[in-house]
Amino acid sequence: ILGLCSVFFISGCRGTNSIEGIRMSNPNEIVVPYGNFSYENVNVTVDYKDGSTKEIPLEEEMISEVERLKFFKMGKHNVEVNLRKKYTTTMPINVVLNKFKDSYALEGYECVYDGLPHTVQLNQELPEGATLTFPYGNVFINAGQYEIIGVMEKNGYESKTLTTTLTIHQAERDADSIVFEDTTVIYNGEIRTIEATNIPEGVEVTYDTYNYDTDIRINKVVNVGKYKVVAHFNDTSTNYKKIDDKVAVLTIQKANYDLSQIKLNNVTKEYDGLEYEAKIENESSLPMGITVQYRYFTENGLQTTNNAPAGKYTIEAKFVGGDINNYNPIEPMTATLTVSKRVIKISDKITFESKNVNFNEEVHSLAISGTLPSGVEVTYENNDQKWAGEYEVTARFSATNSNEAVDVDTMVAYLIINQVRRSVLVYNSETEQYDLAFSEKNIAIVDGKIVISGYDTNVFIVDSAQLFTISSSDPEPIDPADLVNHETYKYVIIFKYLDDNFNQSIILANESDNFTYVEA
Repeated sequence: ILGLCSVFFISGCRGTNSIEGIRMSNPNEIVVPYGNFSYENVNVTVDYKDGSTKEIPLEEEMISEVERLKFFKMGKHNVEVNLRKKYTTTMPINVVLNKFKDSYALEGYECVYDGLPHTVQLNQELPEGATLTFPYGNVFINAGQYEIIGVMEKNGYESKTLTTTLTIHQAERDADSIVFEDTTVIYNGEIRTIEATNIPEGVEVTYDTYNYDTDIRINKVVNVGKYKVVAHFNDTSTNYKKIDDKVAVLTIQKANYDLSQIKLNNVTKEYDGLEYEAKIENESSLPMGITVQYRYFTENGLQTTNNAPAGKYTIEAKFVGGDINNYNPIEPMTATLTVSKRVIKISDKITFESKNVNFNEEVHSLAISGTLPSGVEVTYENNDQKWAGEYEVTARFSATNSNEAVDVDTMVAYLIINQVRRSVLVYNSETEQYDLAFSEKNIAIVDGKIVISGYDTNVFIVDSAQLFTISSSDPEPIDPADLVNHETYKYVIIFKYLDDNFNQSIILANESDNFTYVEA
């Protein structure tokens, strides 16, 4: 009974004493972080009718599910606490927002402009369900110093504002790659300057020019002299540091006569039997008092008065006269006169076709089809063949006049002479084995020996001849001296036909059959 009373003390195990009511042990308002109410250290006092009390821990089942929803409503509320669904009291609470840990921070950094986007990062992972936003942006490309503001937010939490700095320093242009060098030019009456090259994209250049000796600024430089040119570089992008000025020296030297409008052009013409008379272009633009004399030279450097034949000539235009006190003598101009050969068209008038024949001991040739124009001749290479083989025959065309040429120099076709097969008569001593005519030239086996008759053995030769037994599954060679009368044997004769150079041109059938040996 005592044990039961210790567990169920609120059920009336104090004798006749009974519960009068319950109240919060600490009536003060409890501050509850949103959604995070803790039952620890919260007690309920049970008041009995005899005036005694008992503190018990607040437990979750003493607060209904509906009442527990007040832990998720911002502000002040009274939460009903119920004991055994009979005794109730209220617990004053003030639901406030949670706070993020102070350890959260944005990691700022410095870098050099590289055209890529840069962002800052949180120094640790966000709490589950939390968000981090950047109201003024967190993606920056251009050079500058940016104050980054990040706002951490989560339902039931005070927003936390984090700040840091992202610094993107200006990059340096490759100023060493810019080419701005001292320059010497020849006077031509035009405004001259030096311009920088290999300038980085996005960089603009302006120039100032000064007299080299007096440093007096000059707007336009035309006359002979020495000048200092200063290049100023203006970068259109703020992402790069300013490029320092560069200085180069411009020297203008005395000029020859201005012959920029005078030209002696190369000439190409087809042979027509006429001589060519050279003339400079824009002759009317020659300086006053200047005249031109023309000469012609062959490829060997010999002067000639006849430039009509086909070939290459050098034209020389020699300038004479003029004001020799103010201008240097004018160097002669040269050009090339090319007199090409007159082309005779034959490609649409002739054909050259291949031919395929069998060996017949006659000479075979290829020839063009069609009619050659007058003044054109043809020769053949590797033509006129007798023996079996494949021959590449070349038809070569040429003009009889050295000033003319043909549109097709060569044509190629193939002469193919096929090897042919011939059969022979093969006999044993008494019985004819084959009757395959070949100019009545016979091969016979007499007393087991090969007998060749009816042809020149320097041309028709037996390559090999062999006798074999047929009594077993694996025939074995046998010597003719060991032949047995009325026994059957197998013979094989291999022979070939040679041309005049002892090259095989005709493949003759290899003769093979059985025969019965009969003694003579």
